[in-house]
Amino acid sequence: MTMMNKTMKINDAEGMRQSEKSSGLTALKLMEKAGRAAAQYLAENIPPKSRICILAGCGNNGGDGLVMARMLSQDYPTAAVLVDGQPKTAEAVRNLKKLDPSVIRKNARQAIVKADVIIDAVYGYSYHGNLKREMAALFDLINDQHKTVYAIDLNSGCEADTGYCDPHALHADVTLALDCFKPFHMLAKEHQMFDQCVCLDLSLGENSSSRFLTMNEDAFFARFPKKKASAYKGTYGKTLIIGGCFGMAGAVSLNLYGAKTVGAPYISCALPEEIYTVVAAQHVTPVFHPFSQATALQVIEPLLADAKAVAFGSGCACMEKKNDILDCILQNSSAPIILDAEAIRLLVHNTWVLHFSHAPIILTPHLGEFADLIQQSAAYVQEHKIECAVQFAQDNHVTVVLKGPNTIAAFPNGKIYINQSGNQALAQAGSGDLLTGILAGMLTFVPAVEDAVAMGIWLHGYLADEGLHTYSKQNFPLIKYPEIMDAVFQKHGY
Repeated sequence: MTMMNKTMKINDAEGMRQSEKSSGLTALKLMEKAGRAAAQYLAENIPPKSRICILAGCGNNGGDGLVMARMLSQDYPTAAVLVDGQPKTAEAVRNLKKLDPSVIRKNARQAIVKADVIIDAVYGYSYHGNLKREMAALFDLINDQHKTVYAIDLNSGCEADTGYCDPHALHADVTLALDCFKPFHMLAKEHQMFDQCVCLDLSLGENSSSRFLTMNEDAFFARFPKKKASAYKGTYGKTLIIGGCFGMAGAVSLNLYGAKTVGAPYISCALPEEIYTVVAAQHVTPVFHPFSQATALQVIEPLLADAKAVAFGSGCACMEKKNDILDCILQNSSAPIILDAEAIRLLVHNTWVLHFSHAPIILTPHLGEFADLIQQSAAYVQEHKIECAVQFAQDNHVTVVLKGPNTIAAFPNGKIYINQSGNQALAQAGSGDLLTGILAGMLTFVPAVEDAVAMGIWLHGYLADEGLHTYSKQNFPLIKYPEIMDAVFQKHGY
């Protein structure tokens, strides 16, 4: 799946309504603009003499389809089918009247079977819910035909803001996002409803109130500081990693690899005595602070005062005093706190302890952990990821990094980042531990939490993409992250 356009502009349904309103264009002119832009793209990409079937809904998306039918019928054998009844908006009715009546077909199934190319202009960004039985059957027919399908703005049966798709929603070879990407488009790895997404610029202008953050290589290095000639090991402060237990030494070790990936210059690691030698054998530069059950708090508490960022929870399932350690961190750290894995499990039925902290808190759950945390089923969270993450972040004044194929970061101010980098090489144990370490290292260098979190998530995926030049998706070695990043740093003059 690929996403194509020059700039990444993202809006939800409400943002689109605001953009359309602020454009100063009438609904009729907006419809004409969208229909013409889509028709032009299609004319440049559909082979000559192809038989086109346009499925038009009864709303504005269908009106866009009628504009396309009028334009494409000049050069292609075109059939337009009103699959959801007569147009309901005055603008769509006007576009229907402009269309040559010979282009209209009443028998949808017949038109679909005869066509070489199907254009889906049924539902737009206002759609939500489940498909009617008749529409679901029609879409099943198209999905079973394996013909070339173009979806206009959204695949019909899919919601713009949540990424939820009805089981019978239309799959498209290409989805043409109108003016900007919607959250649906950004969750492509999750739903896999199109093979390619192209954003058609309608020049409606930027929406300054958009909630969505973006990140790419240029934006990353514009924010990541270069070491000055006068720098020393303490210039940026200390990164504190607390984690691991007997049987799970690898988790805290991957935290350290993550922090090393971004070049954290001074890493402190507090860990149980029984795994100290295992971890220290792999890492020679961190300063280790082993602790026992009796000494855990007296070892950890002083370290919090000097930390620029703190990570806790990876590999802590059997750690003694883990509840006390969590409370100690929340009450004593003034630096950003990343809570992963077992630390998140400790918060189930216990989220009120988050309010003891005066430091920024970043939670990094996977789907199952987050479902348990908010007392919902995994299936419900899967269908309402953005909504659930944003709600929890705002209610608890924390940042939620909901890990997945398209990792979502929801910030307490309502801002959202949906990651586009990465691949299935990260679908392995330890990937999340690596991310926790990267975030801790990133927060050591970058004080703005929103920037640091988006940068860390993006980098975590980007290095998995870069690593495919050398390693396979099937057996990707996570411990090579610092090595892969070193080549990227050299490329950018770091």
